[in-house]
Amino acid sequence: MFLTRPLNSEKERKGPRAWRLWAVFIASASLAQTTWATSLTGEISFGYLQFWETPESLTSNQTHLDMIPRIHSDLSSDALLTIEPALRVRSHSEDSPFFDPYKSRLAVYLEQWEITMGYDIVFWGASEGAQILDILNQRDLGSDFDGDTKIGQPLISASGYLGDGLASVYYLPYTPKRRFRSNKERLSSGFSINSDHTQWQDDQDAYYPGFAARYAYSFDSVDIALVGFHGINREPAFLLEASQFSPIYAVGTQLGLEVQWIAGNMLTKLEVLNTSKAPTQYGYFEKTTQYVIGGEYTSFDVLSSGIDIRWVGEYVNNTLGEELLSLYQHDLLLAMHTSFNDVDTTQLSLSLLHDMDHHSNILEATLTRRLNQNIELSLSLFDFSSLSPSDFFFGLESDSYGEMMVTYYF
Repeated sequence: MFLTRPLNSEKERKGPRAWRLWAVFIASASLAQTTWATSLTGEISFGYLQFWETPESLTSNQTHLDMIPRIHSDLSSDALLTIEPALRVRSHSEDSPFFDPYKSRLAVYLEQWEITMGYDIVFWGASEGAQILDILNQRDLGSDFDGDTKIGQPLISASGYLGDGLASVYYLPYTPKRRFRSNKERLSSGFSINSDHTQWQDDQDAYYPGFAARYAYSFDSVDIALVGFHGINREPAFLLEASQFSPIYAVGTQLGLEVQWIAGNMLTKLEVLNTSKAPTQYGYFEKTTQYVIGGEYTSFDVLSSGIDIRWVGEYVNNTLGEELLSLYQHDLLLAMHTSFNDVDTTQLSLSLLHDMDHHSNILEATLTRRLNQNIELSLSLFDFSSLSPSDFFFGLESDSYGEMMVTYYF
């Protein structure tokens, strides 16, 4: 199924031992006691997952712990240092704990420009589901199977007003590898992925320099943004070698367009992304254009109850069709987000992702509520039981689960 071709294998780099990760964490926290540290905040999250089915040799539950301290220090009136690493731990995992510099960076302000150096999370786009324009950061599928968790990107960036719009340019000296779950873990789709044998096309490696830019402009009720990227594509393809899949990365160029139009309570959005090297299900790369057409309508104070409801609909498609290696190939996302506007900030979200070709469905329900000023409780349900056997991600079919997560903010 997958094509094998000669590629340059990356040399394995051993990561720091767990005690070193804790040492960095303790050192980060201790910086808050120095005279130049102005504030210490952060969050600690503990989650428990319970799976409805338990296939042979797999666990019925999993726990995870995320710790993100956040130290801000004004080095001067024009310089802000932020130390914001992340330590992520999960049970029944072969690559835990995982330490990430995450958002540790130095920001310098020069008249109308902001220069950032270090690690950061940069989000582009307006779509809720596919997020096709969110192309700068690597996704962490080890910590979060749906890719919402990102790995900090090393960068040097400059942002400022150019003409009537906001311009941002980025130099990206290194591309972090995507993290995956072991096939012995739940939510891995049953794929055995060997990240130690990561490969790169055309004799490149993770240190191939990347460059990106975004220019955003607004007029009347319309927001427009143009984005561009050249470097290692964050989306890998896979080669089948000795019953395992080896990730492959390629150098490519991506050009995108984002349009948002507000009319009353209605937000209409369009995203288009052209990619010169998009991964396919067959282990090679092809050119493709992806697009998202969507809308959001907000109903305020429904039936004079004080409740606001935001209705979301997004249609996703691409020119490669089912060849494209992505959860979002030809899909329809429907979601409802309810804000109760109470003192506990209670919110309820329901979403359905429907595959237009295989008629698969993924259902999600999430309830969040503050228990007090510092503690938030989140309850979630994910249902994969309606995945079609012909769907590439059918391996998730037995992994429906419920999750309880408690987050402490300090």
